[in-house]
Amino acid sequence: MPSLFSKMQRVVLTGLCSTTLLIAPIAGASACTSFVVTAKDDGRVYGRTMEFGFETESTVSLIPRNYELTSSGELNGDTQWEGAKWKSKFAVIGMNAMKHETAIVDGVNEAGLAAGALYFPGFAEYSDVKASGADDEVAPIDFLVWVLSQFETVEEVKEAVKSIKLVDVDFAPLGEVPPLHFTIHDRSGKSIVIEPVDDGLKIYDNELGVMTNSPQFDWHLTNLRNYVNLTPINSAGKKFPEGELQPLGQGSGMLGVPGDVTPPSRFVRVTAFVTTAEEHETAKENLNVAGHILNNFDIPKGFAQPEAPDAAQSASSQQDDNPDYTQWSVMADLNGAVYYVRKLNAMNFNSVSFKDFDPDGSTLTILKPLVADPFSNLADAAK
Repeated sequence: MPSLFSKMQRVVLTGLCSTTLLIAPIAGASACTSFVVTAKDDGRVYGRTMEFGFETESTVSLIPRNYELTSSGELNGDTQWEGAKWKSKFAVIGMNAMKHETAIVDGVNEAGLAAGALYFPGFAEYSDVKASGADDEVAPIDFLVWVLSQFETVEEVKEAVKSIKLVDVDFAPLGEVPPLHFTIHDRSGKSIVIEPVDDGLKIYDNELGVMTNSPQFDWHLTNLRNYVNLTPINSAGKKFPEGELQPLGQGSGMLGVPGDVTPPSRFVRVTAFVTTAEEHETAKENLNVAGHILNNFDIPKGFAQPEAPDAAQSASSQQDDNPDYTQWSVMADLNGAVYYVRKLNAMNFNSVSFKDFDPDGSTLTILKPLVADPFSNLADAAK
């Protein structure tokens, strides 16, 4: 059987350019993981976790067609700014952030285009903004709603981004410019990563369909070459003159997969899961596969902390030190254009589709994902 990363080897050997790794401080809120799994019928399921150091207060926005959208933000913490304006061509379902209805940080449109914004601290660089705003300027927090509301395919997005600039504009609820990069996938199987860096927007074709956080995407591909030995096949026993040693249990071919939650380690690990997952017949069956993969990147609060808590602090104060933890996870069936959301305190996913609202309506709708008791009695629930 070929090694785990036979596809990955082809990707990294043919698609890389050299990268200078900048030494930069890496902030928190950088533990998001995303991927795509493909079924035998060519149906695709996109999955993603959202980690942050404080509650993102995300709800689900349902944006109809022909809805008027404006990219906006703040300059210097007080001056209101407006940039590009447009009408949505496609209806959109997505997770918003900080009670901002159109600040879509993950979502899918009715054409089956899915996209996510992941933190990119220490490396994101944006164009200078014009104080008066301009039609070709988009705030980073508005980039996904700009993409999902207007385009059907990855190729359309690749062409369209040539005509816009991501600009240095604060997202008021955060009080800063969020450092973001973006993963985008369509029904045909094409995926790209878009990264705003010091020389503009870089676009990478992403045959693996996976992404995490800093550093740059091509650095992660290079780093995968350290793990080409990994395989789902167990290692054979080894004979010695004195006897024979056998592996201890299953999974010895994967010995060396990093288990921490840093972005490079998660990139390697999610690639391992995606490239070895059993291929099912349909995307519907792959929802279960994607859910199991997401479970492996679920970070409980307290596991990743920015600094050691002060022993003199109270327990309640220590909880405010903003450790990264998984706030929600989502999946999207690209062919069916159905979105699935699981909040922090829920074990199951809620689903929402374009049949659940009027895509030709005139108003934006907000849905709050359910946080059901995962351990409730089944007999009581059936009454």
